[in-house]
Amino acid sequence: MVGGVGFEAKQQDSQQPVAVVTVEQANKEQQPVKTSTAVKSVLGAASLASLLAGIRAAYKHTRQPEVADLAKAQLVSGAGFAFKALVVATVITASGFSLIVVGVSALLNVNTPKQFSARMHNTFGDKYRLESSKTSLTFEELDFTLQFPQMVFGYTLLALIALFLVVVFVWLAVRNVKGLPLKNSSSILLVIAHPDDETMFFSPTIRALRKQNHRIYVLCISTGNAYGQGKIRVEELRRAASILGIEPGDVFNLDYEHFQDGQPWSKQQLSQIVMRYIEMLSVDCVISFDANGVSSHPNHISCFLSLQSAYTEGVMPLDVQVFVLDSVCLVRKYTGLLDIILTFPRSPFIYVASPRDICQCWRAMAAHYSQFVWFRKLFILFGRYVYLNSLRRISPIKHKLL
Repeated sequence: MVGGVGFEAKQQDSQQPVAVVTVEQANKEQQPVKTSTAVKSVLGAASLASLLAGIRAAYKHTRQPEVADLAKAQLVSGAGFAFKALVVATVITASGFSLIVVGVSALLNVNTPKQFSARMHNTFGDKYRLESSKTSLTFEELDFTLQFPQMVFGYTLLALIALFLVVVFVWLAVRNVKGLPLKNSSSILLVIAHPDDETMFFSPTIRALRKQNHRIYVLCISTGNAYGQGKIRVEELRRAASILGIEPGDVFNLDYEHFQDGQPWSKQQLSQIVMRYIEMLSVDCVISFDANGVSSHPNHISCFLSLQSAYTEGVMPLDVQVFVLDSVCLVRKYTGLLDIILTFPRSPFIYVASPRDICQCWRAMAAHYSQFVWFRKLFILFGRYVYLNSLRRISPIKHKLL
């Protein structure tokens, strides 16, 4: 019995240092956890603050400046806008990625990529793990059966991210530096062929000019009565114009016998009517379609020809500027905001819609409920003219010498 007691005492004595070591190890293991938690909290707070600051800077950067500043905008100011946009985009991207990394690290309670890999392995096992090659192959002998789809996905994702950043960069750069050269509080006449043209094709320009306190008159040459809906469409035009920021009293909808929807229009007669409204309203600027009429509609083209005739023959007052909306090919017409990459270096005057402007355009198009059929719904979702307008100054046609 004495021997047994002595053996138990020795056994207890031998176990005491082990217990002390275990407590010390536990204390040592808990210290890095507290430290890493504090570091994550600081990094998370810093990333969130940086992200919010970047979003705030982007919002302030995209707001329209004063008209006087627009009039003085030159290449140097454009480069400044572009540089600021690049910095803001970089801050938002870096801080957003950092916030995601810190969030995942805190959620899974991991501190290193190795711990993250171990946690994923414990959770999912080898279900999503690629089998390693059992043979040593040269580069030429590699089998890309599994690697090729991953490479395609990776490169596609990188290309989409790069494209998105380019679009955002150009969008921030051009929103405020390529507007029309107009004096303060100008009066502008928008000449369109049918109700809904103002929304489908000119809404970015209308919204931008109204934000700059320019007054916009709409002269619609026809009521769009091809299917007997003329009276309905006249009221729809007034509601849509009001949504876009135009006073209902500044909308003029003609209903002449010689200018009905779908019929050929005389450019001389139409030119006289347009000139009458230009003089009556004392406008400083006229905006309409170009020679291709955006959709090649003959009535759209007639609007351009009437202005071209007045401008070429010297009937247009010298102090009235005339600008036309650029027509683009069918593919570009349905690329939405992505078309800004091709538009920016080619067009002298560009207006890009803000998210609020796009929503207002959708609301205005919904106001044309008699025309809100499926293909127009697709147009306002993917149509380039909902997101941006590019315009250019009209040029006189040189008559050939006899």
